[in-house]
Amino acid sequence: MTDELTVRARYFELMNMNGAAHVYRQARASGMLAALLEGPMTASELARQCEIRERPTRLMLAALDAMGVVAGVDESFSLTALARMLIGGGYRALGDEYWAHLPTLLESDKPLQRMDDVGESESHYRSQAAALAWMLAPAAEAAATALGFGATTAEKSILDLGAGSAVWSLTMARRDESSTVTAVDWPAVLAVATSTAERFGLADRLTTLPGNFHQVELPAAAFDLAILGNVTHLESREGNLDVMKRARTSLRTGGRIVIFDVFPGQSKGDLNRTLYALGLALRTESGTVYAPEELEALLAEAGFAAAELVDLPVPPFAVGMMVAEASG
Repeated sequence: MTDELTVRARYFELMNMNGAAHVYRQARASGMLAALLEGPMTASELARQCEIRERPTRLMLAALDAMGVVAGVDESFSLTALARMLIGGGYRALGDEYWAHLPTLLESDKPLQRMDDVGESESHYRSQAAALAWMLAPAAEAAATALGFGATTAEKSILDLGAGSAVWSLTMARRDESSTVTAVDWPAVLAVATSTAERFGLADRLTTLPGNFHQVELPAAAFDLAILGNVTHLESREGNLDVMKRARTSLRTGGRIVIFDVFPGQSKGDLNRTLYALGLALRTESGTVYAPEELEALLAEAGFAAAELVDLPVPPFAVGMMVAEASG
């Protein structure tokens, strides 16, 4: 593509993203999406129920259809799975509450929330864990495949530190009927992990250890695999080194650690990755997306060798995993 075409393509991408965001917000504000929860409707029925005009309603529905928010069949429109997830989850506003704080962040460098604060993290992540499980399910499946679960790998005992919904570890265990998961997180967050295990039919293979993963007592040399999923970006360098050392002590000889986080490497994920880093500044005091070399150095210091970065080529194309083996 020539430079001129590239510029035009980027212009249309930006214009379309902006327009789509406005259409989605107005569909929420006007009551269109809430009305469609009741079932499929035509444009005229929807306009009448929401007390808005039919012509712009029809145009809005066409745009929402193209966006994948509604699906139109024979002049009747219904909500898609995407819309139902948005309406029923914690991300229905697409993070507007954070992005509205951006001017203040630029002026003060102070976040809206402190999700990396010990006193605040439990309440924040209880509400987000279920949505994150939905978002990261394809990445978890790709990771389980890359690690060989269900094929060549038989890492029986999995430790999931800062487990959240435990989607990473439970997706692996679902492929190997002999695998068990021990999830460590705040009590309220572990309720989400328990729900995930029940949904997967793995409730009998999940053990929960409630509390701060820097402090919870972990058995020594008891696990084959330790997972840090979406954890490192919330920790300081010292905090990451501590939890890595604790993971190392908990692993058997030859055990592995897997870090899931936002990593560079997939161009399709560049926008998501950079927005994620900015979003961290909006909702944490000191959250940081670490460079792979920084995490490799910390892993080496914690007693791990030969760290390997593996892309997960599924949406959002910004999440990857770093795998390292416990050194002798």
